[in-house]
Amino acid sequence: MKHTQLPDLEKVTNAAFQKHFQALRPILEAEARIQQQLARLDSQLNQARQDSAKIEGYQVSGTDVLWNGWESATRRQLNLQLARTRAQKLAGMAALRTAFGRKQAVETLRMKVQQANRKAKARKHFGQ
Repeated sequence: MKHTQLPDLEKVTNAAFQKHFQALRPILEAEARIQQQLARLDSQLNQARQDSAKIEGYQVSGTDVLWNGWESATRRQLNLQLARTRAQKLAGMAALRTAFGRKQAVETLRMKVQQANRKAKARKHFGQ
């Protein structure tokens, strides 16, 4: 490879890394949103348990059974969404790691070429 091709290679690897990073961003945001929904559901569950002890007729009317059924179904659905999102995240992270490795390799190569050029100039300067 010619040293003149190195800047182009650096641009390409950086663009590939940014592409994979930007593709991963919505997945990370979705994961955070689902985790917030699960936390809110936990909070609602705790509040419902506290309220059910205070309110008369809550258990007699069957409201507690209906609410627990809804809570269970909602939690199951959120956990399924979270599992799918995390599977997508793992696939995206693998691609991002590969792109990052390539980017780092090109940066290391650029630094070595610059260092070799400096040494060559120093030898040429002191050799004359």
